[in-house]
Amino acid sequence: MKVAVICNSDSLAFPAIGCLISRRELAGAAILARSMSSLYQPLIGAGVPQTNILLLAKDNWQTTMENWLNELHPDMVWVFGFPWRVPEAILGMPKGGFLNFHFGSVPQYKGADPIFWQLKNGEEKATLVVHKMTADIDEGPVVMRREMPIMKGENYGLFCRKSGYLAAELVDTLINDYLNNRLVEKQQEPGAISLYLKKPGGQTLTISWEEQSAEEIERLVNAANPKYGGASTYLGSTELRILEAAPAEIKTENGFEAAPGTVVYADVVYGVIVACRQDKFLKINIVHTADGYFSGSKLFSMGIKAGEKFNNLN
Repeated sequence: MKVAVICNSDSLAFPAIGCLISRRELAGAAILARSMSSLYQPLIGAGVPQTNILLLAKDNWQTTMENWLNELHPDMVWVFGFPWRVPEAILGMPKGGFLNFHFGSVPQYKGADPIFWQLKNGEEKATLVVHKMTADIDEGPVVMRREMPIMKGENYGLFCRKSGYLAAELVDTLINDYLNNRLVEKQQEPGAISLYLKKPGGQTLTISWEEQSAEEIERLVNAANPKYGGASTYLGSTELRILEAAPAEIKTENGFEAAPGTVVYADVVYGVIVACRQDKFLKINIVHTADGYFSGSKLFSMGIKAGEKFNNLN
């Protein structure tokens, strides 16, 4: 049994790759040429020989992939994040086809980066779906499905690592079921959504203090850490990317009112606390600016004080 892997993430794919190496069943690994700086050396460190690593460039990846498959003759190809549509002619080259590891339930979380969207939306559990790939993105029958809880306060990086280990737990079952003709394909159930989720950016990563609750802001912060550099907000014309925030309780006097986004407390011990909707508060623990990474206490030392207000630049 030989499995080729196409990956665009280390934390999601490397645990499964390690299992395939230990089973002596990894035929080769392919990565995007643009991801070479972040994935090439780690793959070598994981035990993949340089000669077994393929780089896929956007201008000729189809021809490169076809030649690669003709050379390797893998039984199956496993995919962990791939941004381009694979044509049927290539999908049909391995006898067992292409299996996509999609880290979100389908059809609810088809499209780009389902991990981000599940964290942002406050799902209590996430789903890993392994499905047979077709020329239509995130379509195709499901061969395996596993659920895992999302811990309160879990950020994107931690959840990716946990998801990668879950994928590795499926390696033995997937291979054994395939070899024994027990890999059952189940058609996806029709869902309510009609649009694929897009890669988050811009407005999606920007905090709306007036519209989002404290819980929604905290979820956005966690979903954006570290891959997207945190959730964006501004103090004057200076952008801050909030990487960690937590609910806070403060004593207020009767009649106390503060507009969402207003700093209501700041000192060197507790750092910076910001008012949110419905009389809720968030403590800002870690931020990133153009000048570096800072704790809430350091923000106070840098001059942020009660009464200042975070805003959005439109």
